Amino acid sequence: LQYQDLVVDTLDEDATPVIKEETEVEEESKITKPYTSSAVAISKSYYDMLDDETKQQNSLVYYEQTYLQNSGVLYASDEVFDVMAVYDGTVTNVTQDDILGNVVEITHNPNLKTIYYSLGETSVKKDDTVKSGDIIAKSGDNLLEGEKDNCLLLEVYYNGNTMDPEDFYNMNIEDLQ
Repeated sequence: LQYQDLVVDTLDEDATPVIKEETEVEEESKITKPYTSSAVAISKSYYDMLDDETKQQNSLVYYEQTYLQNSGVLYASDEVFDVMAVYDGTVTNVTQDDILGNVVEITHNPNLKTIYYSLGETSVKKDDTVKSGDIIAKSGDNLLEGEKDNCLLLEVYYNGNTMDPEDFYNMNIEDLQ
């Protein structure tokens, strides 16, 4: 037998590649910030009971002569900005709040949801499926004293408790199942 006799042409015809080509590789979803505009800044941070007194004071929201602990992060800008889903999920509620404007709630898994307040025009409706980075609304207004016209208040709930969105962006989504 010679080497050429061992080659079987039909193997090439029935071959299935075991390595996906680069174009076939699905991009893994990541937790992202809810905006891309560089003009957006934190107006009020998340209130953490373990922070020092100065940080806690800077995390209080003032409305009708009452100070409230901020349960999310309030972002603001001098210009309108796009508000994006921070992770893949399903829109479970779209409502209007008298104080905080339009509201969109996205459920990411049974233990994790995000709520976006102070929205202007929304571009999603209940039961829509969204991916990380999809635009869900424009920034909007609220009735909190001293706030800019273009805001977003983001709350993150894990197992029913709020968490600091700024910490959430750096977490591994697998740890939040």
